[in-house]
Amino acid sequence: MPPTDSGSNLAATVRAMADRIADSDYGTGPLAELRRLDPRHPVAPAFYRLLARLPDGRPYGLGIEEWALLIHAIALAAPELHLGKERLGKPLFAAGYKEGRLTRLLNARAEDLPKIIPRMVRFLVAKGEALDPVVLAWFIHDVSAGGERAEKARERLARDYYRAEADTEKTADSRSKS
Repeated sequence: MPPTDSGSNLAATVRAMADRIADSDYGTGPLAELRRLDPRHPVAPAFYRLLARLPDGRPYGLGIEEWALLIHAIALAAPELHLGKERLGKPLFAAGYKEGRLTRLLNARAEDLPKIIPRMVRFLVAKGEALDPVVLAWFIHDVSAGGERAEKARERLARDYYRAEADTEKTADSRSKS
């Protein structure tokens, strides 16, 4: 995740969008529409209504399909589990996301994300784990960009997952020694 001004703007925009979806005035109809959204063919008034409220339309290098995937994922986790603060690997580990699934996520190409990301989000929601929409936005952005950015995004995700595993093992070890 680049620490640039555009990075902080993306974070602010994504958080504002997530807050809007969580707002009690947002309505169950638009939320249901976003949950049913096909990110590969995002033809839904609720989606375009959210995009219209973004400054500069679709800023920060995310294409229409990337925004659709992100908004769809946020809606799947709304209204309670879409405002997490942890890096993606930690809630995945805490939820019991198996290495086989993690491997598929790490090997995913841009065209695979519309299938894999919603499954991952549904898994997290089913296990009661919160999702940080900004971290997800950067993961989608970087994997979609390909090349070195995609590799770094995958490396961050794996590192966070395995650090969470190591922290759990340390905690278990210290409890068994006391």
